[in-house]
Amino acid sequence: MSDIISLTQYVTDIEAFMAAGLVRSEFFRAPFPVTTTVEVSRLYHPDLMVGITAIAEIPKDRIVQPKPT
Repeated sequence: MSDIISLTQYVTDIEAFMAAGLVRSEFFRAPFPVTTTVEVSRLYHPDLMVGITAIAEIPKDRIVQPKPT
């Protein structure tokens, strides 16, 4: 998770989401990723409450090339 530099979060209830903000500290440490949170009327499935897109920057020395098939 330390490679994540940016998050975009889509939530159906921003008040409930912000109340659960401490969950973030379980997965991330400072410096925290840049985060944008957007409230939407619904996600693609009515049971979903949160959708998250993440962008990570992996140091070149840790990149593992896939093996040819």
